[in-house]
Order: sequence, then structure tokens, then C-alpha cells
Amino acid sequence: MKDRKATVIGVGMIGGSLCGALRKRGVTVRGVSSPRTIQKAESLGIIDAGYEWKKMEDAIDGSDFVFICTPLSDIGKRIPPLLETAGKNTVITDVGSTKTNICRIAREHKRNGVYFIGGHPMAGKEKRGVENADPYLFYDAAYVLTPLPGTPRKVTRTLSSLLASMGANIMILDPELHDRIAASVSHLPQLLAVLLTNHVAGKDSDVFRNLAAGGFRDMTRIASSSFDLWKDIIETNRSPIVEALDDFSSSLQRLTRGIDDEDFLRESFHTAHKERQTIPRYGKGFLTPLVDIRVSVRDRPGELARITNIIFYNDINIKDIEIVTVREGEGGVLRLGFSEKEDALRSAEILTGIGYEVSVVE
Repeated sequence: MKDRKATVIGVGMIGGSLCGALRKRGVTVRGVSSPRTIQKAESLGIIDAGYEWKKMEDAIDGSDFVFICTPLSDIGKRIPPLLETAGKNTVITDVGSTKTNICRIAREHKRNGVYFIGGHPMAGKEKRGVENADPYLFYDAAYVLTPLPGTPRKVTRTLSSLLASMGANIMILDPELHDRIAASVSHLPQLLAVLLTNHVAGKDSDVFRNLAAGGFRDMTRIASSSFDLWKDIIETNRSPIVEALDDFSSSLQRLTRGIDDEDFLRESFHTAHKERQTIPRYGKGFLTPLVDIRVSVRDRPGELARITNIIFYNDINIKDIEIVTVREGEGGVLRLGFSEKEDALRSAEILTGIGYEVSVVE
């Protein structure tokens, strides 16, 4: 990638993080944003050249990749002129959290030799702005790509390889399927968190609020999200969200009817327990569950480094790591996650062979 050039349009937190990640991989990065933001990005060393909005055409000239990182409501407006002015073989992508409308606009304005691939990195922070950019933001995050029909596989592979080099887990999805999944696992929970919080607020009682700490507070954490952010998401994914709400409403009605049926409730809890176990505890976004091993470790300096180095020097990639329990003066349990069962079993065998107590958890 060292001879590649990329232009990032909108150097905020996501755009700035892309800039930093791209530069770490040797890509020459141009940033397009306001003069103040460009100055900050230059001082952070995450761009090679900065351009104001009116110099957009100059910024994309000769670029291999163009990333549109502006707000969701703005992305669709940027696509037609970019497809018109970009050079041959340029790959244009975006970071919008809904894909159907964006990909429809791109299809309507597609041009031979210039390629648009929708993108959605499922990573972020509560803090915004380029000063909060993080070049490691995409590590172990699901990054969905939605190529337009007819996009050469080689083009999709090129963009996928670039993003995977940042540590992202690439998923190729149809834009409509992406939006249906997002409606169920992201947009519906957001609306339910708002509804639950407002349900308690409607009681207008400090007794309710004081007892809402713990589980209720954890469950409704995302209710504090800004409507300014969610306005465009809801607007651009209204039909799938309504479908998800209708489906959930039916489930709620079944629960209401079955609240006196112990067998129904037991089965509901049992099903939920089994399903919850399949949801990854680690990573970000739609990820395939990892295969874990648990290692009993002693409380001594350098123990964590010793274990990870042994695995590294055996050419095995650890995808996730967590200290599960710690007993001062005795040690604890270390969880290591792997993409492949073969890697987990091999790591367990290696560590067992040098005296560690290891169990494999699938």
C-alpha cells in the first residue's frame, strides 16, 4: 500500500481515525475538512496534505481510494459529483450507518471505471472531533461492505485487504440485508432504551428512579444518545425499523398472553439464555464467536507477556484477551480468544506442554 493515495472527506473522529490508520500502513493521505480541522489533523500528523471543502476536486485527483466520512444526511449529496469527477479505477466508499439509500444513489450515478462500495465500520466513540481520532479504532471491529452489482471482485478484495490490514473484520452484505439486521440489533434496541427510560420517567417518582440503578441503568445506557445523530438513521431506515418494531410488538403481545403460563416462561428464559451465549462478548459489531481457552496463571511479573509471546512465536494470532479473575498473591485466570478452533487447540497444547493448566471453551 506504500504507493497508494487516499482522500478522506470529513476529518472528524471516524475520518480522522481512518487517516491515522491509513498513514500507519504507508498510504499517502489527503484530508478534506474545515481549515481549523485540517490544522488539527496536520498537528496530529495523521494527514500528508489538507484541503478545504472548495478544493474537493483537487483533493481526489490521483487518489486510489476516497472515503466519505461526513454525516449520514450529507453522504448521498457527495456521491454524484465524486463519481463524476474521480479518475479511472478510483474506489469510492463511505462510512454511513445505513446503506440502502446510499447505494441506490450510487447505482443511479454509477460511471464506468469508477467504483462505489458502501461501507459501515461498526466502531465509534462517544466523543467526537478529530482530536479524539484513534488509528486503532477499527481493530477487531466488524466492517460491513456493500458493493454495487457488477463491481469486480478484484476491486472489492483490494478495499477489503486495506481495511483488514487495520485489524477490521470484513463482512460483505447486500445493502438491504445490512439495514434489516441493523434495524433489529441496533436501531430497535436504541428505541426500546428510550421507551423504557421514558416509561420510568412517566411515573414522575424519585422512588422509581432511585431503584432503577443497576440492571435497569445498564440496559438503558444508550438512551442518552443524541437525537441529532439518530434522526438521520431513523429517517433513512424507517421501513426496516417499523418492521422490527411490529415484530417485537407481536413478541410482547405473546409474552402478555403467556405471563401466567409457567412452561411458556421457562422456555422463553431457556431460549434467551442459549441465544445470549452465542453473542460475542468481545469485539465490535456483527462478529463470528471466537473459540476461547482459559489459562490459570501465577501472580508473578511478566507472566502475561510470557504467555502471549509463546503463542506469538508459534505463529498463532490471538484475537482477544481478558483477565477473567485475579487473586492477589496467587494468580488468576486469563481468557484468550482465537478465530479458529485449530489455533485454540494448538495454543492449549503448547501451554499445557510447558506446565500451564488450560481448558478450551467453545
